[in-house]
Amino acid sequence: MKEIRISDVTMRQAARTKQLALTFKEKLEMAKLLDNLGVASIEIEGIEDGKADELRVKSIASAVKSSIVAVPVELNEESVAETWEALKGAKHPRLQVMAPVSTVQMEYLSRKKPDAMLASIESIVKACADKTEDVEFLAEDATRADSAFLQKAIETAIAAGAKTVTVCDATGALLPEELAAFLKNLIDTIPALSNVTLGVACANTMAMAGACAVAAVRAGARE
Repeated sequence: MKEIRISDVTMRQAARTKQLALTFKEKLEMAKLLDNLGVASIEIEGIEDGKADELRVKSIASAVKSSIVAVPVELNEESVAETWEALKGAKHPRLQVMAPVSTVQMEYLSRKKPDAMLASIESIVKACADKTEDVEFLAEDATRADSAFLQKAIETAIAAGAKTVTVCDATGALLPEELAAFLKNLIDTIPALSNVTLGVACANTMAMAGACAVAAVRAGARE
């Protein structure tokens, strides 16, 4: 039986959506509780506010003993260096490269054309891989991406050193069987995925995230 990893995204999503305000102490206690529960990966928010965020990452990194501590970087090498400096004390550190891959998010949120986005993915994943073996590439809004571009983005990230590839259904618009078919197509068309861990992130827009996650695991997802 293959191992199925569970990642907790509470802290990262709370920071992104601004729907839940957690204090420094609450974040530290939550990380300890999740570690004790045996969660495979604890995903926390990245560094945006200088010293305060660096201290938060360092504190969580030192407090967690068993789980992976995963922290996202921005698409520039300065962010990689800054994040790694705060995270490197973790027993199991992971750097995450999050990149929008749908046309709407690339052009209107990141203001990048496809070729520029591929170049950014390649350079930043390589920079992360120079720091740690555990690098995750997250293809944001993957289910709305052009299939040919999504394939190139995933292949580029794996070639640059990503060991985990997570595809995100940001809108939560796919039914379980549709998500399973989407993942199966990726597995069939991207041979390099057999050499890494395939992950999936499911939005709960239609209150079907649980069912989608189960369908994804049956289709080949492992995180």
